[in-house]
Amino acid sequence: MLVLTCRIGETIRIGNDLSVTLQSRFGGRVTVSVIAPAGDDLYFDNACLQPSVLPSGARSYLFSMQIVRRFRVGEVEITAWLPGDAVALAAECDDHLHVGVIAPEHLRVRCESRPDDIPPKADSFARGIQFSPG
Repeated sequence: MLVLTCRIGETIRIGNDLSVTLQSRFGGRVTVSVIAPAGDDLYFDNACLQPSVLPSGARSYLFSMQIVRRFRVGEVEITAWLPGDAVALAAECDDHLHVGVIAPEHLRVRCESRPDDIPPKADSFARGIQFSPG
């Protein structure tokens, strides 16, 4: 298993066709978006999730999961941990996650940062919501 430490908003590219983006984190939950090639289903808790199909035929998924859970797309298995839980690296970083990737050796795995001029995806979820103290 390859373990990457990624910031919220970064994308993990696996091969040429699979991307996993860490959209947001709230406590022990993380929102993940996945773009997978046509024909590769996403399994979460042994259930096949229903994708949105893009014009190219690729499959798009957006879901929220508890940390230390795994999902599978085709031959690739992905697990996420909070820093300091299963992996001791970057234990004090609230905007980081550890992501374990099990993939065939021929697939290149890399973590890509988002450009600095694009706000984090988490900001878009919070817009328009007013919170008032109890």
